[in-house]
Amino acid sequence: MDLRRLRYFLTLADELHFGRAAEKLSIAQPPLSRQIKKLEAELDVELFSRTKRSVHLTGYGRYLKDEAAKLFQHVELITNHIRLLDEGQVGQVKIGYVGSAMHSVLPEVLTEIRRKLPGIHSSMVELMNLDQIVALKTGGLDIGFIRTPITIDDLHIQPIFSETLSLILPLFHPLAGAEEVRPAHLAKEPFIGFCRECAPGLFDCIIGLCNREGFSPCIVHESSQINSVVRLVESGLGYSIVPTSVKKAYNVRVRFHELDGYPERAELALAYPPDHQTPTSKRVIEIVQALTFDSV
Repeated sequence: MDLRRLRYFLTLADELHFGRAAEKLSIAQPPLSRQIKKLEAELDVELFSRTKRSVHLTGYGRYLKDEAAKLFQHVELITNHIRLLDEGQVGQVKIGYVGSAMHSVLPEVLTEIRRKLPGIHSSMVELMNLDQIVALKTGGLDIGFIRTPITIDDLHIQPIFSETLSLILPLFHPLAGAEEVRPAHLAKEPFIGFCRECAPGLFDCIIGLCNREGFSPCIVHESSQINSVVRLVESGLGYSIVPTSVKKAYNVRVRFHELDGYPERAELALAYPPDHQTPTSKRVIEIVQALTFDSV
């Protein structure tokens, strides 16, 4: 069904006068009459009853007027929604993140997105660095929050947050209550670590810190999830070194000793494919880039 013809019909249905309807549509009366006749022929019903003095809607015409009005309202909604999509005001953004990002930058990012772009829906998934990189390159994610340092072809990597590292010990560990604990004090004890493929930059940073202290940690367990690392330490299976922001995330029986006197830092970066962004994801990236995160 021709939308232009339907619009002619609606105008005539409102005016119930061919002359006034034609004037309102900025067309001559004969073309308007022809379009109405074509519409009636297409539907095989009479939409108007006509006399020399008056034009009235038939029962079919009244029904079509109501339904056509709804149709044009929906067309307007579609048109407005497409405009908002093009402006990045509505839509979905797919976000990947390493677990610790939820305890540092992500809450502030999501709050700001909600405040500035309430029409955007965030779909989030926790993934290791490598899985995020694959998803960013294949379209499974729009943006990611990954551990650095790292260089990836075809992705823009922008550091956004840096924090200290902390030793974590079970509460019953002999050094848990000490004022100062150095990694070297634990050189011979079992170490709970992150899998290197999970976050190679963070892994290398932690191992480098230990090496500078004169030892290589005795890794007895590895995990891709910070929660698992913390729980293993809580259970007394060893000690670990984690980003300090983890302290805010878990109500567990471990002791944190911040290594603020060491130069090593855990870093987070915003990652995205610069050449494959939707208007929505571009707006979200702009929001993240405008934020300033307090270092821990």
